[in-house]
Amino acid sequence: MQELQKKYLNSWAVSSAGGGASEAFLSMFLLYFYNQVLGLDPFLCGLGIALSLFVDAFTDPMIGGISDRTTTRFGRRIPYMAFGLFGFALGVFLLFNIRLGDSQFALFSQLLLFIIITRISSTMFFIPRSSLGVEMIKGYEQRNLLHARDNNFGILGTVIFYSAIAIIFGNNWNQEDGYKAVSLIVICLFLITSLYSVFRLRNIESQFEKTTSLDETKQTGVIKGLILLWKNDSWRNLIIGTSLFGIVGSLSSVFSIYMINFFWLWLPDEFTLILALSVPGAMIAGLSANKLLENKDKKKTVLVLTCIMISIGPSLTIFRIIDIKFGTNILPEVGLGIYSLLFILVAVHSSFMAGIRVINGVVFSSMFSDVVEDHQKNTHSRSEGLIISVNGLSGKVLGGVGILLSGVLLSLVGFGEEGSIEDKREAVTSLAIFSTSLLFIIAPISLFFISKYRINKSIHEDNLKDLGYQTGRVEI
Repeated sequence: MQELQKKYLNSWAVSSAGGGASEAFLSMFLLYFYNQVLGLDPFLCGLGIALSLFVDAFTDPMIGGISDRTTTRFGRRIPYMAFGLFGFALGVFLLFNIRLGDSQFALFSQLLLFIIITRISSTMFFIPRSSLGVEMIKGYEQRNLLHARDNNFGILGTVIFYSAIAIIFGNNWNQEDGYKAVSLIVICLFLITSLYSVFRLRNIESQFEKTTSLDETKQTGVIKGLILLWKNDSWRNLIIGTSLFGIVGSLSSVFSIYMINFFWLWLPDEFTLILALSVPGAMIAGLSANKLLENKDKKKTVLVLTCIMISIGPSLTIFRIIDIKFGTNILPEVGLGIYSLLFILVAVHSSFMAGIRVINGVVFSSMFSDVVEDHQKNTHSRSEGLIISVNGLSGKVLGGVGILLSGVLLSLVGFGEEGSIEDKREAVTSLAIFSTSLLFIIAPISLFFISKYRINKSIHEDNLKDLGYQTGRVEI
């Protein structure tokens, strides 16, 4: 298995470059594009995206479960990946390049239709892809390497995406043609990396080691699989804890472009330079994650890193809110561009937090992956697709609630109407106060549930041995 992992790990991870770019593009700009550029009411923007997430949340387990029980000459996953990648590329193209009309009804209809196409196709590609990686690499610490390598290619994709923003947008966030151009770059990157990955991995599943224990995967339907999965204490507590963070995450994602534009007053080229300066922190963390996490308990690591993120992450936003509300000067003046102390401060903060987020994300993904063998030992069903798809179900439902709430809040504070720049800045400050306060309410509850996760290295390696797999103690 060591040679197999060496040969195919990069072929599997490379598609994350296109996936990372497309995910960053959609999460950051979709609502803003339809609201501020096309003129769709923010509530309808939030409603359309939220409805698509609700649909996606319940199609995910179906596709994941079906792929677990599929048998073809190319294995369980590749056929779905091949079909899904073209649908996803088409959906992104339609979202930013097709206009069905200028009325609120037409804009809402096209948003809802095209985003549903995009999300279902995304499920067909990314869930089987993730399942393939988890099945390929099973070792406790090797799983950290799997997700770290995946993350590194994702960072490469976002760098390409941010570079395109800087070049195309210049100093104006509201160029419709700019979004069309960036969408085409993202689509091309996704197609190139995904097609290469699918082609390289088309015969890999036949080479995976097989379990020596009873295998009842094909006899376990989606509903039964969900019931059995809910009984797994580690998975249940981990999914509850991470899903609660999904509400805050969806708010932050939707509000990010509003915050950049009206709260921090960054122009596109200035903001992308900050992102560029944060990339080294993310890359260093990604490249060293496997070494840093060696012999570390995953749950303890996540709890520590999450506490750091909660305490340091929103610090600059809090200081900026205090400056606005109380007329203080804790932070340097905003709006002075790259030749300012604030720019240096934000760049350093962004680089540090990017590194923390990368390592935390790697460990979280690895913890979810380790549930696969724990679940298999208890149920005799190897259900990577079902488990990975359900991992995102509650997060998407709560994330959809967060996005719907975002649309309501944006509508309430005046982004559905013509208003002055000062009015919009004041409105975004209110949004910043709300989202930051919500983080500190949800965080302790989430951390409590995450602390109930029980799978450690010893338990995982016992699971592998009981199932007849290698322990994964190989060097890659």
